[in-house]
Amino acid sequence: MTPVGDEETSEPVVMRVRRRDDPVGAVTEYDAARRADEYPRLRVGAPLFGHCVQAEAGRWRVSALVSDTPQAARDLLAHRLRKVLDETEDAGLAAELTAVVDVLDREKRDEVMVAGRAYRVVRVDTFARFGADGPEPPRPTDRDPRDAEDHDSFLDEEIVADPDAVTGISEAMLRVELSTAHYPRAQVPADVYADSVAAVTAYPLGVVLPTRYSAAECVEGAWRPYSRAVATPQLARDEIAFGLRHIEPRLLRLTDEQTAALQRAADELDAQPVDDLTVLGRRFRVTRIETLLRMSHGAPEGPRPSDPDPEEPPAADR
Repeated sequence: MTPVGDEETSEPVVMRVRRRDDPVGAVTEYDAARRADEYPRLRVGAPLFGHCVQAEAGRWRVSALVSDTPQAARDLLAHRLRKVLDETEDAGLAAELTAVVDVLDREKRDEVMVAGRAYRVVRVDTFARFGADGPEPPRPTDRDPRDAEDHDSFLDEEIVADPDAVTGISEAMLRVELSTAHYPRAQVPADVYADSVAAVTAYPLGVVLPTRYSAAECVEGAWRPYSRAVATPQLARDEIAFGLRHIEPRLLRLTDEQTAALQRAADELDAQPVDDLTVLGRRFRVTRIETLLRMSHGAPEGPRPSDPDPEEPPAADR
């Protein structure tokens, strides 16, 4: 995670805000305000990539926001369009889908048209809040099922991104905070900084997407990611437990006693879920991750020129 820059945009953004007066809404708003005070610093993390399809009235249906690179998102879009191709009985649509999938298999194309609708590869910014004790853990009001299944709204569902939708007070404040945030000049390459600053004004209509969670480890006083981002706090705990059981013993030359200590810690985490865990002098934390889809009046933000995109399309050399 990288601290955000301290510059602000002068681009005006209009949001429709409504106070939530129901008990659950009131508690959620209180939690958000309290955590903003306790963890006041935002840090920008690595982006996520997925795809979306154009809907009506400026809305976009976003899905598959789980890829680390633009090409992985293109490949997943091609896979999903290929499934539609396999299921359709419309000869005209089948011909169109065949041509589009062929293009995606051969070229780094970030937007294609199918049946008169645009399909676009999109980029999502991720953020974590930091305070005096490190990154923000899950909130008491966050959904946290113990029997978390391998279900992820970023992969398994379509999320409707509508910048004109009515939002609560805390989400509106978060949108303003995230939408004006960018990488700091001193901590990233010049092209990354320039693209980050340009995105603030080019895509001022940010939409806050469902919160995600990841495991982090404190190493020499600095926190670094330990796992991928997942849908619930419990799934992030599962990532820690899996690492302690299966990854660490293989990566490190541990004694039998040390391996047993990691196993016990993983078992205890399964039995009594916590958000902070220290074992063998190593400290882990389940961390709350905010996600933002930047949008203009025309479309969501796609990959930036400075985003790493090392993979080639699967049929690029054919």
